[in-house]
Amino acid sequence: EDELAKMGLPPDKGREEVESYCGSCHSLRLVVQQGLSRRDWEETIAWMVDEQEMEPLDAEDYKLVLDYLAKHISVENRLKKVQR
Repeated sequence: EDELAKMGLPPDKGREEVESYCGSCHSLRLVVQQGLSRRDWEETIAWMVDEQEMEPLDAEDYKLVLDYLAKHISVENRLKKVQR
């Protein structure tokens, strides 16, 4: 298992973009700790762009990042793990 997977970022489409965009400013551990809903991730990305000087993502990368975060780093995903 690779280091990112051990941290809670499993291999999947969009992981590279999450690593690049999110990891360029802060620890990816911070991202993994969030466990937000899809809507909250949307709001967080908008806040990062509007308030934290993050470069806006192009439409394709935005979708990859949001889909990955919503699938793997979400409240729903945490609930699934707890219920196992």
